[in-house]
Amino acid sequence: MTSETPPEFTHSGSKRPTITDVARAAGVSIAVVSYALNGRPGVSAATRDRVLRIADEHGWRPNAAARSLRTTTRSIGLALVRGDSATTHPAAFMELLDGIQGTLAAKGLALVLQVVEDHDAAATLYRTWWAERRFDALLLTDVLVDDPRVEALRSARIPAVALCHPGAARGLASVHLDESEAYARTGRLLTGLGHRRVGLVTGPEALDSTARRVSALRAAVEEAGGALVDAPDAATQEDAAAATRVMLTSEEAPSAVVLSSDLAAVTALDVARRLHRDVPWDVSIVAGRDAPGCRLATPSVTTLPLPLTALGEAAGNAVLDLLDGERPVERVVPVGALTIRGTTAPFRR
Repeated sequence: MTSETPPEFTHSGSKRPTITDVARAAGVSIAVVSYALNGRPGVSAATRDRVLRIADEHGWRPNAAARSLRTTTRSIGLALVRGDSATTHPAAFMELLDGIQGTLAAKGLALVLQVVEDHDAAATLYRTWWAERRFDALLLTDVLVDDPRVEALRSARIPAVALCHPGAARGLASVHLDESEAYARTGRLLTGLGHRRVGLVTGPEALDSTARRVSALRAAVEEAGGALVDAPDAATQEDAAAATRVMLTSEEAPSAVVLSSDLAAVTALDVARRLHRDVPWDVSIVAGRDAPGCRLATPSVTTLPLPLTALGEAAGNAVLDLLDGERPVERVVPVGALTIRGTTAPFRR
C-alpha cells in the first residue's frame, strides 16, 4: 500500500465487518490483523493497538462458527487478585459469586476465574484475554481508588462491569451497594444513642469502598458534633483485633466501634471482653455484614445486612444488559435496615 493514510472502513452496514475489512482500514495485511487479534508475537505494540482500536470502533467480533471450534459456551472472565476479598473473606465472596454465577448460568453463560498476584497483573491479563477474544465480557471486583485495571479496560474499550461506585468505575458499567447511605445511617444511629466518639475498623485503605465508608460515617458523626477514629487496612481478623485493642486502650477511647465484616466484629467483641469492657454499656459494636456468627455471639451483634447475593445477581444482570447493547449500565443495590441486637445501647456517661 503506497498511501500513508489507511482507507476508510467500507463494509456495508447490512453485514458484519470481516477481518478483511479491518485489514483494509488499518492498512496492513490480513495476517498482521490475525496476529494482532489473537495476541501472537510478530506484531509491534503500536500496530497491535491500532488494529484492536479499529476492530472495536467498527464492531468487529470473531465469527461465531470459528469460535465454536474452540468453545461452545459463552464466557465471562474475572481475574481475582490474591489478598482481595476472595481470599481474605471467602464466605462473603462466595455469596457474591453465587449471585453472579446463578444469574449468568440461567442464560447459558459460564463464569471463569483466574487468580493473579497483583492489580497490574490483572490489568495485563484483561488486555490479553480481550486481544485473544477469550471472553464476551469481563468483571472487576475490589476496585481501588486509583485502579490500573479500570484504565486498562477503558482504554482498550473492553466490555466490562465493575462492582464499585460509578465514580470509581470512570465510565465502565457499574454495580454497587449503597454503602455510603448505610454507613451514614449507622452513624446517625450511634450518635442518636449519645455516642460522640466512634471508631471504624475497615478494609484496605486503597479500596474505593473503604474511602466511601469512612467519608459517610465521618460526615454523619461530625454532623452530630462527634469525632471519628478510623483504622483502615484491617483486612484480616488479626488486623481487626489489633486495631480494636489500640482503640479501646487509647486515652480517648471510642464508646462505639463499627467493623466492616462479621468476623472482625466478633473478634472485637472478644477483644473488649479481654479488656474487661462491658458490651454494650462500656462500648457498643456494629458489624458491616450479618452472618450466623453475629447472631450466635454473646451478646448477639448489631449488623448491617450487606446483601452480597443480591449484588452478585445485579452484576450478572448488568453483564447481560451490556451484552445486549444497553448503554450506560449503572445499578445500585440498597442496603437494608440495621438489625439491632445486644451490642448497641445508649452511651453510659
